[in-house]
Amino acid sequence: MLAAVACGPKEQVPPAPAVRPAPRPAPAAAVPVSGPTKADPASAPATTAPVQDNLPSANPNSAKESPIHLPLTEALHRYFEVNNRMPPDFNTLVAAKFIQKMPAPPPGKRFAIDRVNMQVVVVNQ
Repeated sequence: MLAAVACGPKEQVPPAPAVRPAPRPAPAAAVPVSGPTKADPASAPATTAPVQDNLPSANPNSAKESPIHLPLTEALHRYFEVNNRMPPDFNTLVAAKFIQKMPAPPPGKRFAIDRVNMQVVVVNQ
């Protein structure tokens, strides 16, 4: 006959965490379709709003290839926070006292808006 011999206190093994099943998505409600099945372009939401200011635009994501003008960018952000819209032009930032005066761009360059990143960049004329 064999006897089991223990050499020390029995180690406690923590229980495995309970596995919870992922929640099931709710079934989609059936929506009756009326009228033609083709989408009406007039009722479709616009993907981009038309630009309603005179700020010169730069290519999207142009900040990767052009230097960012930080004082104008900060003034643009502050104006946007207060008015919830872009200024109609750079001179509005001066008139609204967000900057003291409009800085001159470097020779052969101009200021433009990278609208994707909402930054003022210096681009070639």
